[in-house]
Amino acid sequence: MHILKEQLGRISHFLIIMIPLFIVNAIFNLSYNWGGVSAIARVYIMVLSFYLIFIFSQINPDDYRNDYTTRYGWKGKYYLFFTIRIFPFLFIYFLTIVFTMINYLKAPNWPFEPAYKLLDGRYSNTIFYSLILFVVLRQGRRPRISIPLFIIFSIIYFVTDHALYALLEPGIGVNFIKLIKYFFFIFILTYGYVKSHLGLLRSVLLSVFGGSFLFMLILSFIIFSFYIAPFGSSTLSVTGRILLKSGFVFTLDKLQKNILENGNSDDTTAFFEFVEKYGKDTSYSIGEWENIILKNKLNNIEYIFIHLNRKNIKLNFETLKTYTVSQMLNNPPDLIKLTQFTSYFSSYYVENKDEFYNLYKTGNESMKIFILESLSYTNDIAAINFLIDKLTNVERTRSDRAYESLKKITGHDPAKDLNREKYNIEVVLFFRDYASKMINRLMYIHKKIKS
Repeated sequence: MHILKEQLGRISHFLIIMIPLFIVNAIFNLSYNWGGVSAIARVYIMVLSFYLIFIFSQINPDDYRNDYTTRYGWKGKYYLFFTIRIFPFLFIYFLTIVFTMINYLKAPNWPFEPAYKLLDGRYSNTIFYSLILFVVLRQGRRPRISIPLFIIFSIIYFVTDHALYALLEPGIGVNFIKLIKYFFFIFILTYGYVKSHLGLLRSVLLSVFGGSFLFMLILSFIIFSFYIAPFGSSTLSVTGRILLKSGFVFTLDKLQKNILENGNSDDTTAFFEFVEKYGKDTSYSIGEWENIILKNKLNNIEYIFIHLNRKNIKLNFETLKTYTVSQMLNNPPDLIKLTQFTSYFSSYYVENKDEFYNLYKTGNESMKIFILESLSYTNDIAAINFLIDKLTNVERTRSDRAYESLKKITGHDPAKDLNREKYNIEVVLFFRDYASKMINRLMYIHKKIKS
């Protein structure tokens, strides 16, 4: 093992610097919410990883085969393979593990939650960028060729990786991506080391069987962890989300109960996101729905209202109103991102018109904007006239929101068509005319019905 001793000695000064850097990173993660030190630590690990790959890529295995065979017999070639191929990547992954554990020191289920995220591939791209560098360096090209090649292939990998996950996530396709990564990782390490006329075939077979075994081993461990995890635990949450992302919908039933136990906003958001993506149903009672909503901030539960809208599930209006008032007062949400909730809330308008206008009258600015937005989902004369009155409001945000709601109701954009401001009298008259025609149309229909 003198090779390891020799090569690690070449990076000893890097390791001496890295230890206090990790300690500082841990202190900052525990005491502050600034991620600057974590970013520095990650860049440092990346640089150290590339240097480690550089020095190990210069080793020619043929120079050591006879020596290792003489020392260790038939096992020698495997020891050598571990030393010059596997060890540098194991060391890089070890650094990644340490960094991840430090980065998630405040995680509720530390160290298990970050450990599961590592198994799911968190920060694994450090390994693959190092692998790309290894392949480029093994070609023995000059730096002016090697450096551009490494940058180009790294960019191709980054773009392809993100495109595949965007296209295939969630679902079984995620497992396919992981399998391909395992396959290429093992293939690149073995191809070129295996010296025989069947080297390519042996490398492919090793990659297929080794990659499949590694994938099944990790997957089985995550599934086992999910089944033994108690309700309300972070372990159940994180393993459930990993399995859902990979297309295993059998986790939904248990996660559905888990949300009632812990009410974690991340779990709630992730659960309903996958429920909608997979088109699944839930079995919550009205009271359970209300409990879930009350435990979460409005910004975190848009997916819940996608489901409630799709299934046409109606909650108690008074409970929903009290919750909305509280959220608008204490946790003003980003209303632009709450189209599902706004649409859902507006479905109570017909039976609670007076309440809607009272909420506008007594509410803060967030509530006023919310009511103006919710009226856009109605087709009521009173709502249209109310919105028209707000076009000339001195508060421009209300005026703009009223105009957008009227535009949605009528399907017309008179400010653009007439090249006028939204609060211009011609724009106001256009909507007044629309409301008048609507009243006449309703009166005509009513008269027809009576006759």
